[in-house]
Amino acid sequence: MSFASLGERVSIGVKARVLYSRLLTADDYLMLLDSESVPQALEKLKSTAYGEFLVSLTSESHRHEIEAAVKSTLIRHAENFMLHLGNPRNRLFKAWFSLFEAENLKSVFRNLMAGRSSRDDLRRRLYPITATKISLEKLLLSKSFSDVADTLRGTRFYKVLAEPLRRLASGDDTSLFPAEMALDSFVESAIFKALGRFEPEERNVLLPIFGTRVDSYNLYSLYRAIVFYELTPEETLNRLLPVRYRISLAMLREAVRFESFEVLASFIKERLPAYAALLEGAENPEETQLVLERNFKRYIYIQARKVFSSGSPDFHTAMAYFILRNSEIADITRVIECVRYGYDKRKAAAYLVMPVAFGGESEWRY
Repeated sequence: MSFASLGERVSIGVKARVLYSRLLTADDYLMLLDSESVPQALEKLKSTAYGEFLVSLTSESHRHEIEAAVKSTLIRHAENFMLHLGNPRNRLFKAWFSLFEAENLKSVFRNLMAGRSSRDDLRRRLYPITATKISLEKLLLSKSFSDVADTLRGTRFYKVLAEPLRRLASGDDTSLFPAEMALDSFVESAIFKALGRFEPEERNVLLPIFGTRVDSYNLYSLYRAIVFYELTPEETLNRLLPVRYRISLAMLREAVRFESFEVLASFIKERLPAYAALLEGAENPEETQLVLERNFKRYIYIQARKVFSSGSPDFHTAMAYFILRNSEIADITRVIECVRYGYDKRKAAAYLVMPVAFGGESEWRY
């Protein structure tokens, strides 16, 4: 390792610590949730570190414009960050960054499936990425799944999505589930495989984040397959990630044959006690999906916070910061949505990734 390389890593780690200090606090979230309207939430958000990026927005701005402006701050920092990395760190960060490209593609898929035609509305929902080979303008002009497939030619996403998009275009598939699963599997696997190129000492620092992410994805996919889709064990197994952390292939082969969420929950508590907390609060069938999604995301958030605070400033500090920041973007989007539709504020706070609650600290523990 060259001294220049080490110095650059320390530098980005220190910068990440500065940026971390600007993240929203629990009090900030409660302040935003206490808004009576989206314009009021916007004014409150302007009093935070996001204020400089929201100056052009007014009380007439659509909530999607607010969300897009908030998203752009993360993308801008991430694209600048990539300029200062060499391999294997650059490979890992680019693999993680492709999550935002995947989210854009999912938004386009859902727009087509719903038969929506407003390009301006779709544009506001997309991450404003410049460091990508996917043409945003061509995506916005796509009128069919075949058009999307043509737009993806020459990109790393084409091969994995060619068949799912063909089936959607022909009508053989009437659900986005196969296409979105294929996309998720491709991106998540690329992230975990990129981590394998690190030296053991640095890899082990980051594993609590990305290993947990792999396991959480597979457990949540198992839940969805068991509860919502009529799949054979083989079909379910084929839709899980081909990479593993704490959950072995043997465990997954056993789990894909479960016929209910209750059996899966017992399996996790007995065989994977480290993940038992992921199921807390998921007993109510009407809220199980929301609770599980929140729990999985929050567990990764907690792991990232621990990694961020560990050791001296380095690449792991910056990587953890971006994961925390991405969680914050998701929470801000959820808060704005809750304010827009007048959802119960206490209940809304309980579903944020960051553990906050009206009247005191969240009781959810890890």
